[in-house]
Amino acid sequence: MKNLTIKKVALGLFLAGYAASSAYAVDITGETVNQIQGNAPVIFAKDHDIERAITIRITETDAGDTAAGRDRKAKVGDYIHIWFNLKDSDGDIDSTGEIKDTLRVWINRTDDNVSWTNVTSAISSSLTFNNTGEQGHIYFKINEAMAGAVKVGLQLQEKTTFGNPNVNEWLNLADIWSTQVPQHQETLGDNEQPAPDTGSGDPDPNNPVGPIYSDESTKIGIFKYKPDGSLDMDINLSNLPAQPTGVSNADWAKRTVPQYGDRLGAVVWQITDGNTTGDHSLPNTAGTDRIITDSYSFSWYLYGTSSANTGSVAAPADALTTGVYSVAGTNIGDSIALGAVEAAGNNVATIANTKHNSLYSTLTTTRAGIQGFKLQVIAR
Repeated sequence: MKNLTIKKVALGLFLAGYAASSAYAVDITGETVNQIQGNAPVIFAKDHDIERAITIRITETDAGDTAAGRDRKAKVGDYIHIWFNLKDSDGDIDSTGEIKDTLRVWINRTDDNVSWTNVTSAISSSLTFNNTGEQGHIYFKINEAMAGAVKVGLQLQEKTTFGNPNVNEWLNLADIWSTQVPQHQETLGDNEQPAPDTGSGDPDPNNPVGPIYSDESTKIGIFKYKPDGSLDMDINLSNLPAQPTGVSNADWAKRTVPQYGDRLGAVVWQITDGNTTGDHSLPNTAGTDRIITDSYSFSWYLYGTSSANTGSVAAPADALTTGVYSVAGTNIGDSIALGAVEAAGNNVATIANTKHNSLYSTLTTTRAGIQGFKLQVIAR
């Protein structure tokens, strides 16, 4: 009996322990319907910490440290740099170039906010990304597909490599040179063009300016004005054709030799059809070339050594100021009157008995005014 009682007590303790341990083993669980939400990333301009803006710098190298200078045009071969700080209160960053992969690049050669060309594929081979924590840097090389661009538009999305969410809004801008801030929007259509009247928000003040210059497709010529004030666009004094058969030497000289009493105009044009081979001594104004003279400012110089019968002296280094005037744009100096002739074509030598050479008396190194020198124009 004693043994049986002990066994019953042991069995009771075992069953009590089993019941207790089974109660603790039962888990009651619940899950949230939604995932844990973080915060969306937001882009700020690197240089001046402007929300939803980007710092734009145009440089001669891929380093992006120093802008190339606003005293010249941006050109094919320069680099466009996009600097930004991607701020995310959760600590998420873009370490793999997610923003770079959203980038779209547009150009406009007419400044009309309508005639946009998407050049993203054309610049993709040089598109590069690097980052240091929050700081992002995207850059690409300006190529011939961008030549002649008056505006460069960019579109990019705020995005991190990981995060929930890891995307935010699109920045959409039409002019990297403008201090206006980009438009920001939740969605962006596949072929949606840059938003009018928007900029990067933070362009480097020392950026070279547009339109984008190309050694291959940007051309310049010097043309004579006719008596009616229009340019003789059939003869480029800086790239003469062969003298036509049947045209006398005297008549040919009147059209091709710069003379006292002439008025000359500089013209700059852009080849826009991509065909830069062949003869481009004259602009094709039928639609394949675009005159962009008013986008430049001009300086006129005497060039080389004067002829033997004018002293064989070297041209002075200073630019000419006498006779320089503007036609194609305000204060750009695209035209010049040689000698005692007015911009309107009036021959002052005849009217007031003014001698042509006397207008250039300040050029102390010359012997006969500007006679005997070649004429050079530089567009900037």
